[in-house]
Amino acid sequence: MPAWSPASSLLSPYCPRCGAAHCRSAGVPHAFACLQCGAQFRLEQLQGQAYPGMPASADAASGARLRRHLPWVLVLLAMLVSIPWWLPRLQPGLRLSLPTAWQAKVPPLALGRSEATTLIERNGQRLLVQLYENREHDDVVYRTVVRDAATGTSLGEPQRMAMPWAGSSGSAALQFFSDGQLYLFLKERGFWRFDPGTLRFVDLQPQLSARFAAQLGEGIVGVAPKGRDRPDSLEVTSRNGSKYLVYWLLGQIWPAANSSSLYEKAQAGYRQETAFYRYESLPRPTGEENRAVLVQSWWRHEPGQPLHFGYFDLQPGDSREVQTSLRSYVPIGDGYFTPRYATEDRGLLRIKVVQPAVPRFHADVMAENARRLLLAYNPSPVRQEGRVIQLLDKASQQVVWSRTIDQLPPLGKREGGAYVTGQAVSGGFLLLNDMRQPALLIGEDGAVLQDFGGSSEGAAR
Repeated sequence: MPAWSPASSLLSPYCPRCGAAHCRSAGVPHAFACLQCGAQFRLEQLQGQAYPGMPASADAASGARLRRHLPWVLVLLAMLVSIPWWLPRLQPGLRLSLPTAWQAKVPPLALGRSEATTLIERNGQRLLVQLYENREHDDVVYRTVVRDAATGTSLGEPQRMAMPWAGSSGSAALQFFSDGQLYLFLKERGFWRFDPGTLRFVDLQPQLSARFAAQLGEGIVGVAPKGRDRPDSLEVTSRNGSKYLVYWLLGQIWPAANSSSLYEKAQAGYRQETAFYRYESLPRPTGEENRAVLVQSWWRHEPGQPLHFGYFDLQPGDSREVQTSLRSYVPIGDGYFTPRYATEDRGLLRIKVVQPAVPRFHADVMAENARRLLLAYNPSPVRQEGRVIQLLDKASQQVVWSRTIDQLPPLGKREGGAYVTGQAVSGGFLLLNDMRQPALLIGEDGAVLQDFGGSSEGAAR
């Protein structure tokens, strides 16, 4: 293909991008490439004049833009490289600009996700103990923070506990035992007790191994609390894989595989009795939603000995199961029967259905103290319709306070309040919202003692 020369009828081509005259044919008619910047363009002849008509290629344009912005890129790189030098000098000034009250509070986002919260009282001062979980590289990191419940001010530095993420199971929990002490459990991997003097948790696993050296002397790989049906007890896994049921306050340890038979023998000699409240399931046809009624039950008990409130079947006296197997069932009160093993092997003595005996759905005894029960249930099987939260007086078995989840905005409405929890604390009950954060502290009559979310007073009155 002939190249355009300066003597051509078309003017000598100049690059439309950089203006250079060093251009050569690009291999197709009237197409040129600039030897200076690499741009490609086309010349069109109109009335004897040549005009550049084709823009530079995308690659060439990108390269030209990069060259134009190169000085700014270099400045930005210099700023990034100098961050370790100027940021530490800037941080003190930033901290000084914050209000003093804020400086004493640990930012929640730096701590992770709230896993558990409780409230203790020390020398007349209410303290919030909060547990946070965070993933850091290959570890799961827990931090406990103690705050003044009235002001939110942190008391001391957070306590940090880390363990490998891989292989961790279970959940984290803060739990009071009957000795009034607060205990901490982390992913079935640790066992701590709170020291009110230092506001720190003390690792009890060395004591646990030493106290039961014959069974746990080789080491412990798992510690998990049992439910409220087995007070003050732990399930402990030794390094050799054996599982044990440990009654920590009583100083007793049982092989988990034999714990049922051992308790059967022990309760036969108990001479006292103790009461227990729980929602007990009613018989239901296959496929129907589970329904339950609140039941007060009495069990054999002996002070200083293990206690287990085992589950039992509740059958109406006129049910087909009872009528066809009378020898297998025994009456236990209020027209209900239960299999004989519950009374002979588990220590159940009798029951009383708390009135009104209305079947509830997704019902739970969230917490209790000496005088009150904190109850939660759904009026229908649909969780999203919202839960009802009540306080029941044990002596009269009358409801003294009742609210729907819609009447308690600080608790949140996720899944109709299904994730709201509560616990008995000094002076009343602490309600946690659906994100496991403190929401309301209520008294035994339901009055709001403190709204941790700062919403309007009396939301739960």
